Amino acid sequence: MLIIIVFLFVFQACKKDEPDPNPTPQESVLDYFPLTVGNYWIYQNYNCDSGEVNCTTSTIDTNYVTKDTLIDGKKYFKINGNRIFWDEPRYLRDSGAYIVDSNGKIIFTIKEGDDTYNHINVINEGDTAFYWYNYLFENSENISVEAGSFKCFDFRLALFRNNDDFQTEYNTHNYFSKNVGPVKETAMFVSNLQVTKRELVGYSIQPPMIP
Repeated sequence: MLIIIVFLFVFQACKKDEPDPNPTPQESVLDYFPLTVGNYWIYQNYNCDSGEVNCTTSTIDTNYVTKDTLIDGKKYFKINGNRIFWDEPRYLRDSGAYIVDSNGKIIFTIKEGDDTYNHINVINEGDTAFYWYNYLFENSENISVEAGSFKCFDFRLALFRNNDDFQTEYNTHNYFSKNVGPVKETAMFVSNLQVTKRELVGYSIQPPMIP
């Protein structure tokens, strides 16, 4: 009986050390911005008043991943197509918990916490005119656009102006959905707080390449 008990104890101990045959996949920042050549996203652009109450449609843009390339020895993916205020290509890569561009700017993160990113302080005649930074909003949101309804995380921008004695936080938004990518983006004119936004109307995501 003692031998059987010892055998069972050793068997259970060994069994606990065996790897899980079906481990839960670890969430990646690439789940929220899939950087695979061939992926594309189509957006409808809008011009809105400061409260986004009255909006008029403008252009339709397509962003698409055209190729990968090395910059300073790191693999980036080239994304062609217009953004809200810029039309030059972007080069993005996975940097652990972050998507970053070739200038080191953080585009999105899945890292939860109170960290803030991309701090910009604009000086006018020796005084701070306004400043902003990004942070990951702690709660997911359901965002409805023409392409559908998506559960998104918001890599939010906080803007503070001298006009308001830096007491009012104005926000623009960058919504990302898992297995989809960027769903909605807003931008704001600092002077009059008018909003420009774009919303997803269609997309195509290729299966990720196996290294």
